[in-house]
Amino acid sequence: MTIGTPRLAAVARDRGDGRRDPLLWPEECLFAVALTLVAGLAVATGAFSWALGGALAVVVAGLLAAFTLSRRRRTQSLGSAALDGPGRPGGSARLARLVGGAARTGVPFLACVVIYTSLRTITPQLDLPLVDPALIEFDRAVFGGDVSRWVNDALGSPALTLFMVICYLSYGVSQGAYALTTYLRGRVREYHDFALAISITAVVGYSGYVLVPGVGPHIYQTDTYADPLPGQEGSIGGALDAITAVQGPARDLFPSLHTAMTVVLMVYLWRDARRLFWWYLPVGLGLLLSTLYLRKHYAVDLLAGIALAALAVVVSGRVNRWWYRPRVDGPAEAARSFAPSASR
Repeated sequence: MTIGTPRLAAVARDRGDGRRDPLLWPEECLFAVALTLVAGLAVATGAFSWALGGALAVVVAGLLAAFTLSRRRRTQSLGSAALDGPGRPGGSARLARLVGGAARTGVPFLACVVIYTSLRTITPQLDLPLVDPALIEFDRAVFGGDVSRWVNDALGSPALTLFMVICYLSYGVSQGAYALTTYLRGRVREYHDFALAISITAVVGYSGYVLVPGVGPHIYQTDTYADPLPGQEGSIGGALDAITAVQGPARDLFPSLHTAMTVVLMVYLWRDARRLFWWYLPVGLGLLLSTLYLRKHYAVDLLAGIALAALAVVVSGRVNRWWYRPRVDGPAEAARSFAPSASR
């Protein structure tokens, strides 16, 4: 039998455990659409630049490289299957799979950086009216006042300000680090659930930035928050200035992606890495509080972020069960193949 026969082609699409192994992962398809739309917005608003074009080219090149590595890995797996048996690729195939897979785990997070930095320029160019007044009114109607003001007055201290800044900055590395380590540990199913949930959260959240533009209390309510945070002098103040500089004029308020992505991470840590969950819990809760303490969000933004995280977790599991469905087995086996790992 030759490699070009339908039978071996079917084996090439199989992961070795009876499930399909598509050339593209669903999160890659989702970001391909999102990046196309962002590029179109950039062109329409006159915000397209060489920097944005270069960043988009890097992401596309990453996707093409991952695609090439995947095809090469399948060819190597087929070649070694005759010697090592089906589903047991040789050393070179395993290495190609590891390197290609590890590289691909970074694609969603690189795409997030590209989209966010692009929207930082695009959203002001759209010149849509800010929704901050409506969000402030909602907070005052539901919570009886400005929540960030209450948090600062009730809890403010130099030590807490430092902890809040550390928690807020951890947002930039936590999700990517967990995704990579989960994949490298061989927990591929858990990785795919998490990565797709993060990707759904990001794309829906970035859509909110465009459709519900706002800037947050630290910019819109300067009279309410005229006082500096406790301990803001020195390095803490420099860190806060750096955060503000990165955000720039972006409309990046609703929903709170700091909240949504942190909740997604905590859900999967609870499901798949319970011990790590308990270690991360203080940082995760601190990160949620920091969005209010540092005056970056209204309380309603956090509520929207939590709702978005719940939606993303539910949709991710269902999409992956279909995307990686067994080639022969029925729905019951598909559900079992994507059940959480018993090990913690």
